[in-house]
Amino acid sequence: MKIVFPVLSLEMGGGARFIYHLANALLDKGHDVEVVMPEKGLQVWPLRAKLSRVKELTPSSIPSADFILPNFYLTVKPAWESQKGRVVRLSLGYEPLWVPDSKAAKQTYLIGAPIMSISGWHRQLLRQETGLESRVISGGVNTSVFHPHPKRSEQTGCKNIFYIMRDPASGYTWKGGADFLKAVTRLKDTVNFELTVSMPENAPFTSPVPYRLMTSTTDLELAQIYAEADLFVYTSYFEAFGLPPLEAMACGTAVVTTDCGGNRDYARHGENCLLVPPSDIDLLSAAIYRLLTQDTERQRLASSSHLFAQAWSWQRTADQVEAFLLSLR
Repeated sequence: MKIVFPVLSLEMGGGARFIYHLANALLDKGHDVEVVMPEKGLQVWPLRAKLSRVKELTPSSIPSADFILPNFYLTVKPAWESQKGRVVRLSLGYEPLWVPDSKAAKQTYLIGAPIMSISGWHRQLLRQETGLESRVISGGVNTSVFHPHPKRSEQTGCKNIFYIMRDPASGYTWKGGADFLKAVTRLKDTVNFELTVSMPENAPFTSPVPYRLMTSTTDLELAQIYAEADLFVYTSYFEAFGLPPLEAMACGTAVVTTDCGGNRDYARHGENCLLVPPSDIDLLSAAIYRLLTQDTERQRLASSSHLFAQAWSWQRTADQVEAFLLSLR
């Protein structure tokens, strides 16, 4: 099949990483995959599928295909108006929850195209907000890249927490960064730990807790940071899926995560992570403290989550997408 992904950019962030992983996995299955992106769009993550640069994303700039998979509300209109292939709405998140023009974003779900969602919670949200059904395709993780490495604490003697800080000024107000800082500030005088922070937007950042700032532009670099940490913390209020906790699990790193919706498909409290309600600073602090101070519990969760993550491959995701597209032919 010829499958086209019209995108605005492949910058930092879970949505872009989902696209490049899925496009590569579909290519590996033998499909003709092409990503179409405006000249000004940034490409951060490596893409093995064909990348075509166009002046701007318009109906005429989209190539003919068996299926066209717009994944963000601004890419739906040119895909639909191109009439160059069957449009299937790949929803990586329900945009009306955060974009300024929520009415226009909602309309892109109501055009009559089949919809793919990326978790059970996401499917339920789409049904609630639009009355429409969707087919769930799951996110994945490349376990040949995301796998355990020696822990940094083995050399330093100090447990390491890894956190991905997203910039609220760039629109990431639902990521819970302020909650995380409040939690670790409470703990800094009661337990010894080292904090590693990644900030994809490279925005100005200050913390009341000393930290080490790390950047990653490849999966290999990101996986190394995950794997070297003893604990990964994730504090989103809502996510359609949420790749980072699953990636940390694959790296053999214990996870504390908020119950943010989409991660319910893979996060099991007390089995492969600790789950806390969003924006509950007391329970977040207690969960972090528990895993910093209880080595046996932390190692049990890390080991269990590593084994659990092995089944969540991008090949599995591509199989799910392929099966759905074939059912539409």
